[in-house]
Amino acid sequence: MRPLPPLILLAMVLSALASPTRGEQPPAPDPKAVFKEADTNGDGAIDLEEFHQRIVEVFYRIDANKDGFLSVEEFAQLPYPEGFQEADRDGDGKISLHEFVRIRFLQFEKADTNHDGELSLEEVVAVYEGRKKP
Repeated sequence: MRPLPPLILLAMVLSALASPTRGEQPPAPDPKAVFKEADTNGDGAIDLEEFHQRIVEVFYRIDANKDGFLSVEEFAQLPYPEGFQEADRDGDGKISLHEFVRIRFLQFEKADTNHDGELSLEEVVAVYEGRKKP
């Protein structure tokens, strides 16, 4: 299995987009707006607790059939849907909350370039900039 390219889905994790209509790809989220919404205590950083809260919210928002797992189709509704197989550690064709949280915390670590345990606006913007298609 190929490792995920660095930070491939972190931008999606922080987004607070409404669920798109089935089959439609959601628009690219605005990193500053996403950051502001995820920084719930307003201290200018996204700490591990805020990050964890956000990714759990995202998981349950995109779990359209509310079965507690993300199918390939549900996962495809994310702004950056790459990495399903990497996230599906047990190979059962669906992603549990545990698998989703695990892969996102690995991405948090990669995005936290100064290793202070928080994501700054600059680190979040850098992730989004890295996701832009040429």
